[in-house]
Amino acid sequence: MTIVLLSIVFLTGGCVSYPENMGDVFGVGHTDLEKARSTGITKEIDLPRDKTFDKITGILKAGGLTIYQSNPDKGYIIVMGFPKQTDTTRVGIFFESAGQGRTSVTLSSLSSTALKKADRLILEKL
Repeated sequence: MTIVLLSIVFLTGGCVSYPENMGDVFGVGHTDLEKARSTGITKEIDLPRDKTFDKITGILKAGGLTIYQSNPDKGYIIVMGFPKQTDTTRVGIFFESAGQGRTSVTLSSLSSTALKKADRLILEKL
């Protein structure tokens, strides 16, 4: 049965689109990171949400990090590739308007080490 299901996935992979939360089934979505926001690191930035999103995207690219998923409309970026971390260790960056041209940025991860590295590599550069 497993072989049949995997065959269907591989054969139709280029022809269909999957729901955004389908990644959660395989452990590569962002729902778990969104739930971890309450234990994350938050910083308020004196820029509107779209400008903050662009600025952080630039920091990530300059730092050689991998942007795994991003959605400016929904206000998140999922990034991987932090030094001395497993390649698949993910950090979520979530954006919320904080009023008057300000943005609240929250970093979350299931790895406390990756979260500390993200704080140094991302938020400290803002």
